[in-house]
Amino acid sequence: MISVLSNIQDDICNYADAISGITGTDVEIIDESLMRIAGTGKYRHMLNQNVAKNGYIYRHVLRVQETVLIKNPGENTLCQHCEKHLYCSEMLDLNAPIFLNNRVIGVIGIICSTEEQRQTLLNQIDKFITFIEQVAVMISSKVFECLERLRAQETLGAFRRLIDAMDRGVVAIDGNNLIWHANLSAARLFNREVIGLPLTIETTGDILYGDEEAWLTLEDQKRHVLCKQISLSSLENDSLTMVIFHDARDYMSKITMPSYESDSRARLIGHSQPMEQLRSTIGKIANSYASVLITGESGSGKEVVAFAIHQNSPRKASPFVTINCAAIPEQLLESELFGYVRGAFSGADPKGRVGKFELANGGSLFLDEIGDMPLHLQAKLLRVLQEKAITRVGSNNVINTDVRIIAATNKNIYDMVESGLFREDLYYRLNVVPLVLPSLRERREDIAGLAQYFADEFSESYGRPRQKVPDDMINLLYAYHWPGNIRELRNVIEYIYVMQGDAVGMNASHLPPHLLSAAEKQKNSHHKGLHSLDKQGRKAEKEVIENVLLRFGNSVEGKKQAATELGIGIATLYRKIKRYDLQ
Repeated sequence: MISVLSNIQDDICNYADAISGITGTDVEIIDESLMRIAGTGKYRHMLNQNVAKNGYIYRHVLRVQETVLIKNPGENTLCQHCEKHLYCSEMLDLNAPIFLNNRVIGVIGIICSTEEQRQTLLNQIDKFITFIEQVAVMISSKVFECLERLRAQETLGAFRRLIDAMDRGVVAIDGNNLIWHANLSAARLFNREVIGLPLTIETTGDILYGDEEAWLTLEDQKRHVLCKQISLSSLENDSLTMVIFHDARDYMSKITMPSYESDSRARLIGHSQPMEQLRSTIGKIANSYASVLITGESGSGKEVVAFAIHQNSPRKASPFVTINCAAIPEQLLESELFGYVRGAFSGADPKGRVGKFELANGGSLFLDEIGDMPLHLQAKLLRVLQEKAITRVGSNNVINTDVRIIAATNKNIYDMVESGLFREDLYYRLNVVPLVLPSLRERREDIAGLAQYFADEFSESYGRPRQKVPDDMINLLYAYHWPGNIRELRNVIEYIYVMQGDAVGMNASHLPPHLLSAAEKQKNSHHKGLHSLDKQGRKAEKEVIENVLLRFGNSVEGKKQAATELGIGIATLYRKIKRYDLQ
């Protein structure tokens, strides 16, 4: 026997979509014979299936004829006979009966699958119970047409109150494209009163993150959004279109981009001559719009320098987006750079995804390890840089971009060009401003400051009091050859904190074995006896102190500044000046 709900299944499915769009949960609507009439999410493709095998909660609602909230599916006594109760994925169920002439003809089920969804419902449970019961009334009214107009005003009022509490924008437009209702989030997006104004919706045809990409135009304002459109009926209008949307840029940035601590990313540590020269160069580069190619050994801080360029540029308020061309498989790199739409290729996220170029629009894009980019992608990158526009994989829409490119590599790109491994035209497009970073070996006088900076950082992260890196350990750090540069130094300091444990004060025994082994080999190879390594450390220390005193001067005030720079007390500085005969 066909149920009354199945006669209006298309309308029932629209109501399920509306509930899901507003609550952010999955929704099921079943009839009195436990047949699934409508469903969203994973239930959308399981319509007209009987759920009697596991539908114990729905059976209970049909029997008691009232709204039932199950806070612990799987553990609730109603679920004990369900074959899935031991591994139930549902975290909360809210179910309301659908009445017709005092007879229950079906059940609406709101299903939470995440803790976030669960907390959202529980925080406003009274509103959601009212809402789901009112929607049940709307469905009942649709079935029983003669009662619809008597009840629609009340149900739409509840509908309005709930959508006003949503953080997503919601507008309802009538058949003349005039806004009939809008919630506060929608009004905030346009920053004005919008009721009664004409709204135009232009979809691009692309599906991103499960929503349609579209442009909403309200008189002279145009907004880029990701939205769902749902057709409903109302009392005053023959038809309504509900548009539920996010601001595209804010939403895509929020779910795609990591959060950065700007201060730590932008800080360039050290006052050696190479570092002072680097700061001066960055100041000149930052104010231009030219592409920059940063070269230097692995671990020398190329991303930190790239971020410093961005932070000192007119684009600092816009995104700084990074992508490591060597860390992403070749077949996925194009989609990471340019994005893709739903169904673009096998294995892609069915919701679609924006690319790094689009996320960086208005800001800077850091292409790390550019030397590892395959040749066919180099050609596409060159075209994007020339045309200042991208096309997502699987789409025909051309998207204009305004992005500053900062690239980096530890390879000799010019040699790769000569060998045919890197496009010459792309090389010259990227290498407008070349920037070569010094290795840590070329700025040894910064080692003490860097070591102390990392020590302070790990003191905080490990929840320990700050402690000074002792001089004997600094001497060993000075003498090491640092093939891994600053990254290796940071790892060494973290190793020290791990090996130190609860011991009071760090010492040379906490250093990594490879560093101690290198020091021992160096000592033996130079045949300088048991104290040679210490002497070499003292020689390096003497050079550092000489350079600092040369910068600040030999006055009392200059020596105070020098001591502060070196991270030692003034008395210690005077002892070292006397030891090294630097008067």
